Amino acid sequence: MKRALFLAALVALFGLASLQAASAPPVVVRLAPLDTNSNSFFFRGPVGLRYAVEISNPADETVTLRRLDLRSEGGGAYLVRANSTPMNVKVAPKSNATFAINTWGRSRGGDFRSDEPVTIIGRAYFDSPKGPFVKLFQENVVPYP
Repeated sequence: MKRALFLAALVALFGLASLQAASAPPVVVRLAPLDTNSNSFFFRGPVGLRYAVEISNPADETVTLRRLDLRSEGGGAYLVRANSTPMNVKVAPKSNATFAINTWGRSRGGDFRSDEPVTIIGRAYFDSPKGPFVKLFQENVVPYP
């Protein structure tokens, strides 16, 4: 009996998750490095990072970015983990919004590592008239121009 209730709850949970994904606007989030070069990552230790965030909203409704989480995955010139950066960026229907963010990372150091690309995985939390939704995105950032 407990197993049947657990399975029913699990199926309901997945059903709600897929319903939310189907009703979410087709918003696209992109990330690009600003003011970086491989010399910044030659020595090991903390390093300031700056990114341009572009949000494309092809939908017919305004969306508002409420929070942005970034983290690096795997190797690369540096590691980044920027959790729960609160925001209030409104993106009008059928338009784009671009803004800059600053965060801290940790350079891995070394001659070869300073040029390695970094894979960044992000979660963008939005509000819309149809309710809140989350967009996942991934960018490969190259630390040199």
